[in-house]
Parts: sequence; C-alpha cells; structure tokens
Amino acid sequence: VDIFFHHFNFNIFSKLINDNVGNYSSYVIMPANLKGTENIIDRLPKDKVYILDQMHKELLGYPSVHQNFKKDLYQGLKSGLKQIKNYQKAILLYREEHQPKGLLEGFNLFCSHYAIQNETINTLNNRVFSSGELYIILDDKNLIRVIKGLKEQHLILAKDIGIISYNDTLLKEIVEGGITTISTNFNLMGQRLAEMILNNEFAQVENPNGLIIRKSL
Repeated sequence: VDIFFHHFNFNIFSKLINDNVGNYSSYVIMPANLKGTENIIDRLPKDKVYILDQMHKELLGYPSVHQNFKKDLYQGLKSGLKQIKNYQKAILLYREEHQPKGLLEGFNLFCSHYAIQNETINTLNNRVFSSGELYIILDDKNLIRVIKGLKEQHLILAKDIGIISYNDTLLKEIVEGGITTISTNFNLMGQRLAEMILNNEFAQVENPNGLIIRKSL
C-alpha cells in the first residue's frame, strides 16, 4: 500500500495518477473539491478505482464511500438546535478552495430554515470576537486560533462564545474540557472501503455522520 498526497493541487493530482497507471491492483482516490478529476481518473482501469470521502456527480460511475456534506452539516446543526439558539449569531469559517461546497450549502439551508442570524467568513485575521457568537470551524488550525483569541479577550467558552468543530479527533475530546463536533465515522469509512476492495464490490455508500455535544456548546 502506497499513499500519495495531492495537497488540493490539480497538477500534482494529475501527475500522481499519470505516473502510476498500471502500477497497482486498486486505486483509492480522494478527489477533494478539485474540478475535472474525472478526465484524469478515466486513464485508470475503471474496475480498479474507488472514490473516497468527497463525491462528484461526474464520478458516479465508480464505487465509493463518501460523505454527504450538505445533509450531514444540516442534520448535525439541526440536532443541536436547542443549544444553538442560546447564541445570537452563527458564523461559518469557510474557505472555498479547500472545503466542500456542500458544507456551505448545508449551513445556509439550516440558518434559512430556522431563522438563525448568520455570517460566513474566510479568515480570522483581525477578527474581534463578540459575546453571543457561535463559530462553526472546519479545520483544526483555526480551532486553536479561536480558542487562543477567546483567552486573549477574556471570553468564556460556551458561555460567551460557542464552538462546533467539523471532524472529530481524540484531541477534541480533551481540549478545553471537550469540543462539540459534527463528524463522520472515519474508522467505519476505511473498514467499509476495504471490504469493497477485498470483495470486488460495486456500491456507493454514504458514510454515517452525527453531532457529538461537549462543553464548547
């Protein structure tokens, strides 16, 4: 088993596939949010390709274990509606170049359905935190930046500022007494994909996702 990283760079993605045509018995590909990946993946034997994590409509001819980001974020926020309503404003920290568009769509749909005042930002630079804000944070570096910023402004987590982080980790069980997360089950994702490869199975599986409420909300 060899692992290669494309770092959201289409040229690297293309080179990795072109350099490895015919080298492997199976190809597990994470296309992320790159455009036009179907044209590159088409160079591989179709019966040896599996799509993982993000799914594009152009890749529906391949077996996959994937997340439904729009539905998952919407349902996760809906599960925490009671707690979310303790805050005056929900703020999504979202960068289009690295994150699935479905997360933005799910956030906007939730806020629209439940009349939640909201804002979408792409950076924390020069951000001044205000009591009553709830931050939905999609990456771990910005999670640490928010926590650090709250301490600098002497704001209290959960009481003044709420945090929901995307993707659960062991660290989030511990940091600041526990960070609330919306997360897919990554262990199950890997297990299910391995079964598909070993059994030469064609399936398109939405991996389960849920809200884990901890002290940050």
